[in-house]
Amino acid sequence: MPIDRHIGRRGLEVSDLNSAALFFVFALCSLAWPGTGLRQVLGHELARGYLMAPLFLALGACVLLVGRLDYSGLPLPLRFVREFYPQLIFPLLFGEAILLSAPVAGGGSHDAWFAWVDAKVFGFDPARAFSAAFSNYPVVNETMFASYFSFYVMLVIVPWLPWLAGRSEVSRRQMAAFTGYMLVIFTFYIFFRVQGPKYWFPDLKAAWYDHFKGGLFTSFFVHLFDKVNLSGAAFPSSHVGVSIMYTVFAARHDRRLALPFLVLSALIMAATVYIYAHWVADVVGGILTVILLLPRLEAAYPRLEAICRRIDGRAAR
Repeated sequence: MPIDRHIGRRGLEVSDLNSAALFFVFALCSLAWPGTGLRQVLGHELARGYLMAPLFLALGACVLLVGRLDYSGLPLPLRFVREFYPQLIFPLLFGEAILLSAPVAGGGSHDAWFAWVDAKVFGFDPARAFSAAFSNYPVVNETMFASYFSFYVMLVIVPWLPWLAGRSEVSRRQMAAFTGYMLVIFTFYIFFRVQGPKYWFPDLKAAWYDHFKGGLFTSFFVHLFDKVNLSGAAFPSSHVGVSIMYTVFAARHDRRLALPFLVLSALIMAATVYIYAHWVADVVGGILTVILLLPRLEAAYPRLEAICRRIDGRAAR
């Protein structure tokens, strides 16, 4: 496996800076809006945010401190974890952004405007009409839910491709762009709450997903959606934005991947509306955010990399 093993001394990475910054954002927001739940502490009820804020501060500090250590001599599996740990962090913080968005918005949301836009553009509600037309066909349901799931596979494996091919610097740039994108988007979610059609339309919320019949992926998400709260992080669609970003990355790695990843991204866009998780406007927002942010994040990488070198005292590479 052609993984570059002689990379010189490595310390703090741009992905570390972005990850720590997001932890600090969550810490400040947890202090400012602690009402994300109640916890029992020594027999007294305490707002959950007051417990989460020091945890987020500690995690951010840990990322910066541990990130400064030289990891070039670590065994290959540990180097792999060191490079890609943000892939574990950001799905967990997605749920926290949703929790924080509710007290920040005072329990309200901007869904009325998004519902109006979708209805005005199409003359009907796509989130209702799309699934209503095809949900009686198990093969369509399974295709849509499988496409929705494929996002998570794409999220994981795409940055691994250059790393496994011995191009770890390319992989680090991709992780820097991903963490920078999520820093911006998750912060936006906290302050701009959009729940999505399945939480906004009473009929969709009442029907939920019990009428969807399919296979493994359909059953998985029907049960998952009963257990998780995804009300508050609909616009822009991170599924759409990240899938497009990673399509670009995959195509740069191997042009033969461009077409299958484009098809997969298109299916992901359709799936987000089909399972009424997103407004069509959310899909458009996901496309626009990656068009606007990705060039700027990539252009900022050299400057942020230089900051990392100054922080941990590395010589210029």
